[in-house]
Amino acid sequence: MTQNDNSEQQLTATQAQALEALRAAAEAGDAEAQYRLGMLYGNGEGVPLDHTRAEHWFTQSARQGHETALLTLAWMYASGAGVEMDDDRARELYLLAADKGSAKAQYVAATMYRFGQHGVEPDMLRAIHYYQLAAQRGEPSAQFALGKLLMEGKHVENDDVLALQWLTLAQAGGNKRAEEYVRHLVQRMQPEQLQRARAMMLEGSNGNA
Repeated sequence: MTQNDNSEQQLTATQAQALEALRAAAEAGDAEAQYRLGMLYGNGEGVPLDHTRAEHWFTQSARQGHETALLTLAWMYASGAGVEMDDDRARELYLLAADKGSAKAQYVAATMYRFGQHGVEPDMLRAIHYYQLAAQRGEPSAQFALGKLLMEGKHVENDDVLALQWLTLAQAGGNKRAEEYVRHLVQRMQPEQLQRARAMMLEGSNGNA
């Protein structure tokens, strides 16, 4: 047996010990361990691929409010990945995560109400509510969507100053579509509007410092 063979056996033993420790923590009620164990079963990493067990551990973790477990489980039901597709369950989980403060879930909830997904009727008031929550928590996609709505005056009153703030934040957060809208918005705004927008953004950045 070569040195490499010994190393592989030792690595396998180490992985087995780590898996048992993770399983013990999950069974003891650790939400993060439950989520990680669900991911292992969901991806077949170090354990046989088992969507039923993955769903079980995600559910246990989600019941404790684990944000990523809630989102993963919601996605599974929304897409039918490893479970039977269930729009009602997906909606329930996305809204639960959104109401617990998940910016990603708030953006999904906004999209859901805007376009009538997962069994809900289109409701722009609720969509804008969730866009605002997600945008305030720094979700670039929500900042872009909210800025675009304010810029175009769709479903909300046109406000170029506020639109520029949200679009600029979205651009800073990596939203590539925002750059074009920021450029177009700056070109059409009056100098006093730009000055007011910059002052408000500077005030906001100082407030966060």
